[in-house]
Amino acid sequence: MGRVAGSRRGLLRYAAPAIASVALLLGATACGERSEPTGSSAPLYPVTIQVGDRPLVVRQAARRVVALDDPTTEIVRALGAGNLIVGPPPGNKIDLAAVRRARPDLIVAEEATGGPDLARAASATHAEVYTAPGDSIRQVERAITQLGLLLDRPVQARALVRRIEARRRAVQTALAHVPGTTVFVDTGLFTTVSDQSLIGDLIREAHGRNIAGSTGNGAPIEPDELLRLDPDVYLATSDSMISLEDLRRSAKTGKLRAVRNGRFGIVSSDLLEPGPRVGEGLVAVARLLHPNAFR
Repeated sequence: MGRVAGSRRGLLRYAAPAIASVALLLGATACGERSEPTGSSAPLYPVTIQVGDRPLVVRQAARRVVALDDPTTEIVRALGAGNLIVGPPPGNKIDLAAVRRARPDLIVAEEATGGPDLARAASATHAEVYTAPGDSIRQVERAITQLGLLLDRPVQARALVRRIEARRRAVQTALAHVPGTTVFVDTGLFTTVSDQSLIGDLIREAHGRNIAGSTGNGAPIEPDELLRLDPDVYLATSDSMISLEDLRRSAKTGKLRAVRNGRFGIVSSDLLEPGPRVGEGLVAVARLLHPNAFR
């Protein structure tokens, strides 16, 4: 997985020329309903976006964008701004020379992609840097909205958020009278995720309780401890290389209630990324936890 990051924050506020129009865009974040500025009388820029503990002041829309990871790349493309992407494709390491050659005016990345390399890339290019929050569905929606403003795509951002919210409402309706269930998420070699992660948030919204929720992201759980916790459902990510047959062959995991009852499912790793398909990820998780509710 490699993309379940620590707690993030993002808050939008706007400079004077855009206060009246852009406030409408963000006023209904809680329900996913946003209005966007329309017409030449409602200028969007300049705009100030609070990124973590620093303000990012943007006086015009970005025209050359370097996206350093897959989730932010997918958000930019889903906003209809894929033609603005320049520079190297996302990788495990920032190619500083390639980023410099791309001459971006905006660098976007997950908060987990930060660090000295990102700071060096910003210094070498003099580009603005936006780090996207993504530890919950709400944070992903916020990242989409903020990038929509940075790229002059507020209408497209609103449509993406509405799509995510529609899936959230569908799941809430389907599970309105469904009791919760316990679940273990295996990203490979019994490595799991914490409650303070996007996957942890998806599990909560899908009426699940992560039995290893207090475990840190990227931390493994011992088979004996997993057997003691004995979840109702065993979920694996598609890149974990785990199958139900493998679990049944093991002397320890074969004793798990979820394994004995065949309550095992695989979720596409792409749907668990903090990107525009997070609503589909929620539906996928909910269907695996409560299959009877979606028949």
